[in-house]
Amino acid sequence: MKKLTALSAVLIILISFLILDITSKRPLELISPAVRNEKGLGLNQWFPKSFGQDNTPQISAKSSFFIETKNGEVLYAKNPHQRLPIASLVKVMTTLIALEHKNMDGQFVVSKQAAEMEPDKMLLKLGEKLTLRELLSGIFLVSANDAAEVLAEGTTGDRDEFIKLMNEKAKQLGMADTYYANPTGLDEDSKNSYSSAYDLVILTRYLIRNYPEVVNISKSEHIFLPQTETHQDYDMYSGINLLTTYPGVVGFKTGYTPEAGLTLITLARINGYEVIGILLGSEDRRDETRELLDYSFKRLQGS
Repeated sequence: MKKLTALSAVLIILISFLILDITSKRPLELISPAVRNEKGLGLNQWFPKSFGQDNTPQISAKSSFFIETKNGEVLYAKNPHQRLPIASLVKVMTTLIALEHKNMDGQFVVSKQAAEMEPDKMLLKLGEKLTLRELLSGIFLVSANDAAEVLAEGTTGDRDEFIKLMNEKAKQLGMADTYYANPTGLDEDSKNSYSSAYDLVILTRYLIRNYPEVVNISKSEHIFLPQTETHQDYDMYSGINLLTTYPGVVGFKTGYTPEAGLTLITLARINGYEVIGILLGSEDRRDETRELLDYSFKRLQGS
């Protein structure tokens, strides 16, 4: 009887260790604080599935997040909720707010402040009139700060109100790691915009689902806007190298400031899969994105 009792005790201990081991290997569930704290926002919020930290491949980027947009599968994650400066990726929200208030053929007038914006720009001139579609071409191909400033001033007639709308939209979408200080993403002395790779996935997916025409602009390698009665001609080439070097990439947005480093949102569609990938604070966004796209699509295809 004593032997039987001792054997039972050993079995209980072994089973307890097995349960603890299995529990410790459960994937880490990361849920945006907005899901817990914000109720009744009036939007059908979408979030990627739960995921565990995946440390391969190794990249220099401070933060990265790659997901398949249709089923929400997380393909790669590195510090996805880390709040970081995002440079011109701010212009994705600028685009969304403008599209929610204006149609593509709506006209905007270039102000003195917008015409003087530096450094990346379309070279807009004071008093010119361009459509939303034309200004978005500048934003997505050459990351035009002057075009973003025109949208912020002209969408509601009040730049500060526009920035307020940007932050309200982030809250509605459940982007709990995000704050917008301006419509361009330029570093400022007093306050800077920030976001996370996780939040940028949510924003990008929402934008392309609701305004798919933006993808047609972002995937363009070259756009020429001929001279009209209201503006000069503009000849623009995309800054996204992967459009021509990685089959399946269809845009989306580049960014850089000294504080943010190299940032990139990539949209790729291959064999029925759609992947959004974010890199923040990268030393080599092109090669690291290529590596993570290879990794992501191999996972999706089970190889």
